[in-house]
Amino acid sequence: MNGPATQLRRDAAIRLVQMTRGGSRAAAARYLGITLGSLQSATVTIRAWQKMPGNADAYQDALQRIAEIAAATEAPSSTRLTAPDEMTVGP
Repeated sequence: MNGPATQLRRDAAIRLVQMTRGGSRAAAARYLGITLGSLQSATVTIRAWQKMPGNADAYQDALQRIAEIAAATEAPSSTRLTAPDEMTVGP
């Protein structure tokens, strides 16, 4: 995609969190540690970019493909969450 790379990455991360956790854009940004100012800046930039022909559809398709890949890929055991009843305390 030929767009604002930093804002696209930030917005994509926010939207992917929304897809998995639900909630608002602000809640997803907080979850990721993204400030409200950065969220607003990315939103304004991305919305303007999406108004150009084909960008909105291409972006949505790319997000959907990323979500499908992430859902099909098993997380490494070092990052996988452990159920509370399976947790142990080390020495």
